[in-house]
Amino acid sequence: MFAIIGSGFGLYGYLPALAAEYNEQIALPERYRPRFVGRAELAPYEERVHWVTDEAAALDGAEGVVLALRPTNQAEWAQRCIRRANVARLLLEKPLAESPEHAAVLLDNLVASKKVFRIGYTFRYTWWGKVLLDTLSSKRGGARQLSIHWSFLAHYYRHELRSWKRFSAEGGGAIRFYGIHLIALLAEAGYSEVTTSRVASGAPGEVQEWTASFAGTGLPECDVKVDTRSQASGFLVHEIATGSSAGVDIALRSPFEVEGHIKDQTTDVDERVPVLRALCRSLFEEPSVENEWYDATITLWRRVEAKTRFEPAPTR
Repeated sequence: MFAIIGSGFGLYGYLPALAAEYNEQIALPERYRPRFVGRAELAPYEERVHWVTDEAAALDGAEGVVLALRPTNQAEWAQRCIRRANVARLLLEKPLAESPEHAAVLLDNLVASKKVFRIGYTFRYTWWGKVLLDTLSSKRGGARQLSIHWSFLAHYYRHELRSWKRFSAEGGGAIRFYGIHLIALLAEAGYSEVTTSRVASGAPGEVQEWTASFAGTGLPECDVKVDTRSQASGFLVHEIATGSSAGVDIALRSPFEVEGHIKDQTTDVDERVPVLRALCRSLFEEPSVENEWYDATITLWRRVEAKTRFEPAPTR
């Protein structure tokens, strides 16, 4: 049995994904039931749910656990799972912790536990992420330039919410909550150095816009921009290739947009479910080299934050 700890994204993201990849029942604490019932798109999974008294009871019978919690709580629950002999597989959300320092400690503990685990760095499972990783791997040594720009209006800005996802100290903001996706992908591709990193903050403790440039042996300079307070949504990947090589040129409304597909507006299923399915599936595959680039991700994240300089937020 798998257990899901986390009544937000754990329900509307991981539950549909895990149910599609795992044939047994999924344990949920009883207190999640009102939220489960309140989301009509989860009704097809009702028979798959095994309701238990609380989170501790969910862990008691679980061979695997999904932790979909805020970063400041994830380490505590991960340690509870590590101590349980019955828990063999763990899936954790990103960022792993609220800071790269705390994330490094938790990663060391996970590796030492010898349990199978995955972290929710899902860009590698998108169609464009696979294209980009393949392209960078096959063209090493070419003098090219790469840019990745991601613009959108974050839910907490749109609705003026004081969510933890808004505040850097809690693991939120343009770098720690959103940019970590790109940091993980670039670390896997072999980027290891941060040339520049600047953030714009509209209020104390917030990082609403991030721009940075990355370098790696044999790789093109990569310019990144993440704007979480943009009125226009878009995700652009542009590579300038040399010679006869074809560059990558991708324009999407969201990084989770399926190639050639317009989201069906009649369903409320989260657009991230397909990549979450791939992430869940990876838990049951043969051991791979994830731990190596998980470590490289935290190293690159540390370097980003060490290099980061603050500037006034742009006028909107």
